[in-house]
Amino acid sequence: MNARAILTAVMMFAMIGMVGGCGDEESPAAPSGGGVAAPSIAGILPPGAASGIDVKISGTNLGAVPGAVEVGGKDAAIGSWSETEVDFTMPAGLSESIGVSVKVTTGGGKVVTSSIDVTPPHTYRVTANGAMNHYPCWSAGGDWIYFSSTLSGGANWDVYRIPDTGGTAERITYDDAPDFYPNLNFNSGELAWSSQMRHINNTDGDYEIFYGYPQCAAPGAACTVAMLTNNDSRDLDPAWARTVYGGYAIAYTHEEVDQDGYFVAWKVWLHSNTGIDELTEGRQPAFSPNGQWVVYNHQDNLYKMPTGGGVAEQLTDTNHDWYPDWGPDDRIVFQRSNGGNFEDIFVMNADGTGVTPLVSTRSNEYCPTWSPDGRKVVYYALVGGSFDIYVYVMP
Repeated sequence: MNARAILTAVMMFAMIGMVGGCGDEESPAAPSGGGVAAPSIAGILPPGAASGIDVKISGTNLGAVPGAVEVGGKDAAIGSWSETEVDFTMPAGLSESIGVSVKVTTGGGKVVTSSIDVTPPHTYRVTANGAMNHYPCWSAGGDWIYFSSTLSGGANWDVYRIPDTGGTAERITYDDAPDFYPNLNFNSGELAWSSQMRHINNTDGDYEIFYGYPQCAAPGAACTVAMLTNNDSRDLDPAWARTVYGGYAIAYTHEEVDQDGYFVAWKVWLHSNTGIDELTEGRQPAFSPNGQWVVYNHQDNLYKMPTGGGVAEQLTDTNHDWYPDWGPDDRIVFQRSNGGNFEDIFVMNADGTGVTPLVSTRSNEYCPTWSPDGRKVVYYALVGGSFDIYVYVMP
């Protein structure tokens, strides 16, 4: 081989080496196995949902490219997908159950699993904190749910609030006495509730109606919680009027006792800017949207009466109906015992016609309340030994 041929061969060999080296350095072969960080799920909200309800998964390394979600082995429709969040809709054909599997497969083929409760049709579960959660109601914007809970520990009940699709609950009241029946004034934002909390005027420590802005109850807050009632027996079930009619802004249940302290009757009392008036014998009142009527429970049936007084109109006659709430679409939602075995949620027209079940299961559902826009109903239920807050979404 002459010198020119040798030089040509050396140059070709060098060029082949350079091409191979660049390829190895700039485009390495994809690693097999654990080269890509494993995905993880931090939470699922709401923690329980029925078919057709939108659900959000939060986590890490879920991938920028959409993958797939299966619930109970059924494919879910994907709404959006990012590295930290996946939105999907609960698939059809799921049976009500606790702890149904959720399988997320990333666009890169990685798999991570979790679980969700499948709730009754058109509903979703809001709380999953292991505490007893009762008496829910809505904020004016419908984005928060207020409720009584033992979440602070022990047997004491405080008022909390939680985003309407679930999440972290915020404590609202901090006294050592039980706090029940929270209700929000949609106009002023004031919270009313019934409590045995010690107060300068509550010397006997029985249940009175208190009110204040939600932040007032926090330790060190600058504003003051006020006491609306000061009676010798229990005052319960406060309910603000959406529209103040005749000056009446709030209704509540008053327990009437005789001079010896023995129970006489439950009375519906109304509070106005001029004082307190007794409306009728009954309990668990709620105003109509225009404030001109009050619906209430009397001897386990539902009635309504003009706010200014008059003749009561009986709406139900089952002897198993409680906790009515009058919605903005002029319908009344309420709790009914199903043959004395289970408590269910029903709805009817304001004249008592068109009674229809909303949530009817072999569990117990209690104390329904309409959302401000009338599109949802919040209630609490005893499911699997746990009292939690649920929401029914109107179809």
